[in-house]
Amino acid sequence: MKRLTALVLIPVLAGCVSAVSERVSANYTRLGAAAQEQGDWAAARRAYARATLNADEAGLPADRRAIVHYEYGRSLGATCFFEQSERELHTAYELDQRAGHPVYLSLIELARLMLDQQKFVQSTTYFERALPALDAAGAAAKAPAAYADILDEYAQALTGAERSTEASNVLERADALRGDHPGKRSITDRTPYGKFCRLI
Repeated sequence: MKRLTALVLIPVLAGCVSAVSERVSANYTRLGAAAQEQGDWAAARRAYARATLNADEAGLPADRRAIVHYEYGRSLGATCFFEQSERELHTAYELDQRAGHPVYLSLIELARLMLDQQKFVQSTTYFERALPALDAAGAAAKAPAAYADILDEYAQALTGAERSTEASNVLERADALRGDHPGKRSITDRTPYGKFCRLI
């Protein structure tokens, strides 16, 4: 009888633990977002670390776990934990892929993470994986200013990788896009990779 009772209680207790972990993850996600808003990337990193741990423990759906891994990766990169940042952003990419969600956000962040470390060849590789996904999503028409900014960064990576002819072509494309949409500005903030190392 004791064994039977224990067998019944195990899934119940597991469900309780999962629900608690889900709530804890949501709370730390809010704290992380608030810290990012205030420019406190070290606090954001600590909050997202706990949010990610609890999201994984709770077995949340892939799309929800992708969000916290993505934000944790950004926060790690801003505070100069570059290798860990790359791993978390890769995890976010894989989770988005599993969930059938757009993967270009993580790929762009990986490209920028590499660009800001002057790892130009790796950066171009990530940009070249992200751009077809952005094109498929109609990004140039929906967010021309943001897309032009991404093209500028891609050109910077190409220049660093000694692919100057390709860089010039990409810059021409960015300029043409801005010319077709005068007055448009990007409404997103770029992750400040490597700018908060002193706050570790």
